[in-house]
Parts: sequence; C-alpha cells; structure tokens
Amino acid sequence: MNTIQLRPNWKMYAWLAGIGLLTYLLIQIIPSTAESFFGTNSEPVIEREAAEEAAAAFVKKQFQTVPEGVHGVHQSDSLLYGYLEKNKLTRSYEKKYDANFPTDTYQVTAKMPDRSEVFVYVHMQKGTVVAWNRINEESAEPAPEKELADTALAFAVSKGFVKSALKQSKVDPEKGQIWYDVADTSIGNAKLTLSIRGEKLPNGNVFISAYKPQFKVPADYASYVSNQKRLANYLSTIGSLFLSFVLFILAIVYASLYRKHTSFVRGIVLSVLFLAMYLANDFNLTDGIIASYGEIANADAMALVAVIVTCLITVIMGLSVYFSLVGGDGLWQGMGRNLWPRFGQPGYGEHVWRSMWLGYLTAFMLLGLQTVIFIILMQVNGSWSTTDVTQSPYNLAAPWLFPVLAWCAAISEEAVYRLFGIGLMKRWFRNSFVASLIPTIIWALGHVTYPIFPSTTRLLELTVIGLIFSFLFLRYGFITVLFAHAIFDSVMMAISLMFMGSASHILLGIVYIVLPIPIAWLMRYVDKKRGPKPFVTVPPSALQ
Repeated sequence: MNTIQLRPNWKMYAWLAGIGLLTYLLIQIIPSTAESFFGTNSEPVIEREAAEEAAAAFVKKQFQTVPEGVHGVHQSDSLLYGYLEKNKLTRSYEKKYDANFPTDTYQVTAKMPDRSEVFVYVHMQKGTVVAWNRINEESAEPAPEKELADTALAFAVSKGFVKSALKQSKVDPEKGQIWYDVADTSIGNAKLTLSIRGEKLPNGNVFISAYKPQFKVPADYASYVSNQKRLANYLSTIGSLFLSFVLFILAIVYASLYRKHTSFVRGIVLSVLFLAMYLANDFNLTDGIIASYGEIANADAMALVAVIVTCLITVIMGLSVYFSLVGGDGLWQGMGRNLWPRFGQPGYGEHVWRSMWLGYLTAFMLLGLQTVIFIILMQVNGSWSTTDVTQSPYNLAAPWLFPVLAWCAAISEEAVYRLFGIGLMKRWFRNSFVASLIPTIIWALGHVTYPIFPSTTRLLELTVIGLIFSFLFLRYGFITVLFAHAIFDSVMMAISLMFMGSASHILLGIVYIVLPIPIAWLMRYVDKKRGPKPFVTVPPSALQ
C-alpha cells in the first residue's frame, strides 16, 4: 500500500501562486474596487428595507391604498446588461442613463387588499421609484384609447421626456396599454421604449397603473442569447446531469464491489457536512428564485415549492457524495494507492497541514490562470458575462452564509468527479490523462448554464482548471485538492460578499478566506494529541 506523500516543489508553487494572485488583483479586483469608490455609480447600495419603505409609500400615494405587505428582491435586466458588456458600453450607460433607467433595481412586490400585486422598481443607490406595474387587477377598467393616449403622453412629458421625441409604436385597447419609442435615446443599437398602462377610475379620471421604460436590445442579439441558453441547457442536461446520475449509480455499485478495501463509515462526516450546508443555502437562495420569476402573482409560494424540490435533489446529491467517497476510496485502495489518508493514520495531521498550504498556493495560481483564460476567450471568442439574480448577494436571506457554498462545491465535486470519477476511469482505461479528462468534461458541462456567453466559454475554461485539479489530486491526494477547490471558490465568493460594502461583510469575507487555516490547524492539533508517527516524505523523483 503506497502511503508516501509526494513532497511538492514549494518554491515553484510559491512563484506561480504569486504571479497568479498578482494577475487576479491587478486585472479583476483593483479596477473593480477603484470603480466602486470613484466611478459614476459609486453611491452605496441602500438597504432592502429602505427600498420596501419607499415602495410602500409610493403605492399608497399612486394607488390610494395601503398595501397589506411588501417584499423586495434584487432584480436585473440581464439581457440589456449582457449587451452592454459585450459591446463595452457599460460605463457609458451608467454615466448617461443609470440615474433614470438602471439595469439593476430592487423589485418590491406590494400585495394589495383586492388581491392584485404591484411591482415597484426602486433605484438601488438613490432609492427613487423608476418603474411600476400592477397585475391581477380584476376589477380595473382599461382606459379608453383616446383618453389613454392623452394621459400617457402628458405623463411621459411630466417624467422629463420631450413630447416631439415620443412616437407611438403600439397600443392595446383591451389592456389599456400604449408603447412609445423615444427618439435619440439609445445606447449602441438598443433603443429606449416606454410602456404605459392606464386605468379608468369610477369618477372618470385615468390614472397610470404601469410605467416601464426599457432599452430594447437588437433582435439578433436577443435571438443569439436565447439560442445559447438553449444549447447550454442541452449540454448541462445530457452532458452533466444525466452522466452525473450514471456516476451516482456506478458509485453505489463500486462501493459494494470494493467494500473490502474501504469502510462505509468513511464518507459519513463529509457527506453530512455537505448536506447540512447545502440545505441551508437552498433556503438562503429563496429570494433569488423569486427574482428569477419576474412579474408573476404569488411568486413567493412558487419559490417555496421550488426550494422544497431543490432540497429533495440536494438529498440525492448527498447520497451521491457519500457513495462516491466510499466507492472512490475503495477503487484507489484496490489499485494500491492511498489518495485519501484516514484520520489516525501516521502523519495524517501533517498531511492535512501541508495540503492546506498547497491548496492556497494552487488556488492563487488558478485565480490568475482563470483571469488569463477569460482575457484570451474575450479576444478570440468574444466572450462576455451578464448578471444572474439567483446568485446575487442581495437576494440572500443570510449573505454571510453564501461562501459556505464553496465548501459544498469542493466536497461534492471533488468526491464525485475526482476521487470516484478519475478512479473509475483509471480502472477502465488505465491512462491517467484519459481518466482525468472524461470526468473533468462532465464536471465542466455542469457549469455551462452560468450567464457567460458563448455558452461553451465555461466548458473551455473549466476543462483546463479541472485538469489541473486532477493533476493535483493524482499527485498529492484528495485532501489537497479539496482545500484547493474550497479556497479557490471561497476567495471569489468572499470578495463578492465584501463588495456589498459594509464593515461586517468585509470582515466576514476575510474570515472565509482565512478559514481553511484554523480548520487544518485544528485537525493537525487533534492528530498530534493522538501521537501518530509521521509520513515518510520523499521527492517525486525517488518514486518508481
């Protein structure tokens, strides 16, 4: 049984980590920090409660009714934001239009006594109402076309639009809704349109029940994004979800076949940790699900159902993690390699301690490499990214819990695709590169639905990063790659948390970044108290 831990070339890894971290900071973090302090959109984001209060006051004034309840989520015009990013128009848009037509807002849902719902959009920095729309207004009478046109035009002028610049493009008499194109108001080929709906009151007056200004992206861009999303869903469903389920079934089979080489107690702790953290985050992401629905009635109830379904899927994922840990360990032990040392084995604590530091160095290196890959793909493939409200820190019930997902991803993905996936493929094909490539591609395909286009961007990026994780796993073991993956994701998630701006978020971000150190120290301390003998460490060249 091979229990020898390879001794890494610390100097080489330190140099690569330094270069990677410097690249990441200079290209991604420092410019973003400078923009947040000195950019045109540098005002702090208001609290969600302030947006809810502003929306409630607006509804009371506009609809002459006090809402029964209000609830805000972060909403984003992902299609427009992506168009701006692709064409490098984001800063120009922020300078010229963000004050009145922000791409990102608080979408506050006000539940009314008549069972209608009013969606009020509040500027995230200024706290002003920039749009609204009432739905399910069953007793409402649409404004007659002539009165609608007169009222809507006068209202648009009151909002600062020049009358001569407004050109009526469409009208829906049945809904009492009218659309205007605004001349000379565009960004790139995206042109501003106004959607206004009027309702007739019992006293004969017309009031505005919906006002939504929106920059419409070109049809060819919208069609391209739609096709890319369809491709991503296909690749994710067939290439990742289905094949991951196959790996789950195979993990159960091989856990049974190789049970004499492992123990069914081995994966319990990590599996329970994964399950507990992931279930907590399932509920933490509820508002992100609500935001993804847009303007639909009873979105909160639908989101709760979606969370329950997600929790059931999470339980299945937890079982997959458990059997992958047991089956993967059994496969490698059966092939004569101890890639996941047991607690209490000689040198376990020191192995964890070295794995943690090597994990930091590798993570810093990969942060820089990922940055370089994106730059190359932007130049060669025209890649760009956009927003995703389901992952927004502002849609988290407990933002401080968000970076815990980094450990969930590290435990589950390293167990399924590295420990078991590579072990299985190594058993089948013998070749280490082929054994690493197949599960890496399956893993990478699971990320293609992220809002980065073309949809194959993340496939290319993560195939490279996944192969490096595979190398790290085969050379230094499961614990090392677990730390590397967790630190890699933790840094990015912690920085996202820190950019929320408050002192508590910044402090928590720092805690998450350094958290692996006390974890590894504690494991080493407990191991030392048991008094085991150390591993024999040798340079790689000494192994035959």
